[in-house]
Amino acid sequence: MPKATCPSCGAPIEFKSAVSILTICESCRSTLVRHDVNLENIGKMAELKLDGSPIQLGVQGRYLDVRFAVIGRIQLRFEQGIWNEWHLLFDDGRSGWLGEAQGTYAVTFLSKTKAAVPEFNKLKPGEPIELEGKLFQVQNLENARCIAGEGELPFQVGAGYEAPVVDLLGPNDSFATIDYSEEKPLLFVGEYMEFDDLEFSNLRQFDGWSTPVTPKVKTLRCIHCGAAVTLRGLLQTTSVVCSSCGTAIDVSDENMQIISTFASKTKVEPAIPLGARGKFHDGVFELIGFMQRVIYVEGTDYHWREYLLFNPYKGFRWLSEYDGHWSYIKTIPRRPQVLGDGNLELEGTLFRHFQSSRAKVDYVIGEFYWRLQAGEICLVQDFVAPPNILSVEQTDNEITCSLGEYVEPEEIASAFQLTTPLPARIGVGANQPSPMGPVVSRVLRLAGLFIGLALLIQLATVALSENRLVYQTRLLFNTADAEKSRVTDVFELNGRPSNVVVRTGAAELSNNWIYLSMALINDDTGTAYDFGREIDYYSGYDSDGAWSEGSKYDEVFLPRIPAGHYYLRIEPEGSASAPYAVSVYRDVPRWWPFFVALGLFLLFPIAVLWRKRSFEYRRWSESDHPMGKFTSSGDDE
Repeated sequence: MPKATCPSCGAPIEFKSAVSILTICESCRSTLVRHDVNLENIGKMAELKLDGSPIQLGVQGRYLDVRFAVIGRIQLRFEQGIWNEWHLLFDDGRSGWLGEAQGTYAVTFLSKTKAAVPEFNKLKPGEPIELEGKLFQVQNLENARCIAGEGELPFQVGAGYEAPVVDLLGPNDSFATIDYSEEKPLLFVGEYMEFDDLEFSNLRQFDGWSTPVTPKVKTLRCIHCGAAVTLRGLLQTTSVVCSSCGTAIDVSDENMQIISTFASKTKVEPAIPLGARGKFHDGVFELIGFMQRVIYVEGTDYHWREYLLFNPYKGFRWLSEYDGHWSYIKTIPRRPQVLGDGNLELEGTLFRHFQSSRAKVDYVIGEFYWRLQAGEICLVQDFVAPPNILSVEQTDNEITCSLGEYVEPEEIASAFQLTTPLPARIGVGANQPSPMGPVVSRVLRLAGLFIGLALLIQLATVALSENRLVYQTRLLFNTADAEKSRVTDVFELNGRPSNVVVRTGAAELSNNWIYLSMALINDDTGTAYDFGREIDYYSGYDSDGAWSEGSKYDEVFLPRIPAGHYYLRIEPEGSASAPYAVSVYRDVPRWWPFFVALGLFLLFPIAVLWRKRSFEYRRWSESDHPMGKFTSSGDDE
């Protein structure tokens, strides 16, 4: 690009991007506007406010496989602090923006579409807006103000200009910003990105983070009581609360104004000391803030504690603890899908509504990335898919989604190398994974395997059984012939020792009975197998209608009868004369052993499922949907 000199101090000026029309002289802070090859000095740019951003001019990165360089910045102040908009120059010549605030990053590009956008004052958090064929949702509204800038910028800007902006969340991490600073609002569309995915280089270095040395902290005096207050957030925090008097101080303002004072009758001691560093799966974080929140349910106070963690490159994380149950939480830019039954879906995972409440901050010490107010209240909705919990917090101007994962207390103690015990666990946590979860799947797989094997054995037995009719006859019982024996013809039983089934029936029997005393006798050896069977059948009508009891048919199994020649000896008796039939079957398959095995194989799975249900019952007893009253499918298993 053409080179020039600063008309104010003579320092060399070079524009790196063809779309840049403004640059701030690094030597004298003059704001220079380019007119072809000439530069116009339109005044001094205000000094940048000190912040803890890891980004700086000259940082390089990669987005969608295209390299970019940071060539400019606009620094803006909003109600909760400061954020930066970094001007990017891509290797393919495009100009883009990297929005950065509280450790979150979004890459956006100026949209060339002329889509109509709603008026700023008519929008509210959660409202849907369709832009460029996508459905977005209003995340937050801010009345921001530009306070400084540096490097090259694609439009003319000066300190003090007002910039009302609306941030929007779309599907799949998509993000949009509507900038109302101009007469025709500007639309910037892009997506949220994780810090590591942008592959930064030449980042700003921080003592104690980029090198293994003792971290440097800043100490100031509380402007209310004079006690020492420690700052660990490297200027990325907005407010700090004095642990001595509870005064919240705005440290993002050089005048250090008092925001509010937290009046607490009882001092709460954090289970993890401020300044402790813990190692988690996504990096090392330092504990810089602690708060206790409370909700009121049917006249009872329920308290839980939240710990704010900080890493200058990764941003902020939270640890939440209630009744000894811990969750590691990260604010997410993704917008969950609201289902018709009030539950949420995020990236294919169903999160079931657990509870909704209005939470109030009732104790706090340390630093925070927003202007923390005494008695601050927000609507909190929790949705669970153990071991994860999805929390949605809403205020008048903002909706924030956070995704947490259950962490065992031992992991917390190990991460921070704690020597003092953590709070004991009470009950079941909202997102605590069931200890029976992995056991259930293994037990069901084994039970299914054994039941399948038992079924195969049974089917093989049925297929190999003869189930053959070897003899049948019809006889007549006459009451005049009571106790007289009948002997059947001789029949042959072949093959291996197997069962014999004797089936009897009296189809014409009605409101009577007949008893058959029988013996299966081996004609070759004289061995007898004695047994007796009764057939009775009664029926009639009463005030309730027709009724019946008993049966006209019966059968008996005789196990392991060896091969040979046999006959039946029958001695009938009864209350009335009746014809009856006798049939003899050889090698008949039986199903009761299979069903006994099936019952035994199901006992352990049933016990495991019962324990799992008991665990879920205790979990949901703490929710807005106790089991037994919970109507959404799948929870009352």
